[in-house]
Amino acid sequence: MKLLRNEKIILSEVVMATTFLERLRGFMFYKTPPVEGLVIKPCSSIHTYFMRFDIDVLFLDDNMVVVKKIEGLKRRQLIPPIKSAVYTVESSVGKFEAVDVGDHLTIC
Repeated sequence: MKLLRNEKIILSEVVMATTFLERLRGFMFYKTPPVEGLVIKPCSSIHTYFMRFDIDVLFLDDNMVVVKKIEGLKRRQLIPPIKSAVYTVESSVGKFEAVDVGDHLTIC
């Protein structure tokens, strides 16, 4: 699957994490991200405990509109719940430079 903004590819390989175990594991314990992006649903808050690399994060509402963007999130951090967030997209640092709060994204 791909993550798009205005029909332009932002991430060419994203994986959905929808089960409890997939959402719990996320990127924990990997030395590098195993995929270009991880879409977690439902998810309105995250932590980066047990992660070995920094990440960029997008929080999206139920219409796939970006409600919050965090770049360069360090390891061992906790982001409290983001109001109206339903999806969280995690990726390597620098992948979301072209994405802004208010942008509508598509997964296909």
